[in-house]
Amino acid sequence: MQHMKIMMDADCLIKLTKSNLKELICNNFSVIIPQLVKEEIVDNAKGHPDAAVIQKNLERKLITLHKPHSPFKKGEDAIFTIFQQGDYDAICSDDKRFIKRLRFFNIPYITPAVFIAILFKNGKLTIPEAMEKLDSLSPFVSDEEYSAIKAILGSWRNT
Repeated sequence: MQHMKIMMDADCLIKLTKSNLKELICNNFSVIIPQLVKEEIVDNAKGHPDAAVIQKNLERKLITLHKPHSPFKKGEDAIFTIFQQGDYDAICSDDKRFIKRLRFFNIPYITPAVFIAILFKNGKLTIPEAMEKLDSLSPFVSDEEYSAIKAILGSWRNT
């Protein structure tokens, strides 16, 4: 099965890194970030452990860098434009304003916790593993997102 190609914003990537989910996600999805997002989370954050980890992921090609520099000031604007020019399946973000924009333009998106449901549905995680991953992500996502994914996993447990 071919990996879904996902454009990811800085906030999502940091949350997946802090919750120790990034490698699992990057091994099961093709994760692409624009140069501007790399600058936000690696270049401008030197000395932070997350920045070093993400830099290593870029070096090991676990995360792909979309090289052309964009004229935008915000990573979300670069992602929005690159997504429309490329062959991508979805954008990963949990920025509410950005998601509103994606919905308006009918662009598919994934929030961080949704990855867990997709991985379970694709047989990459068991229910106990998925619940454990969701719990590790819970400090970084809204109660609403956590509860929704927990309910979905609970209903799928019985199917």
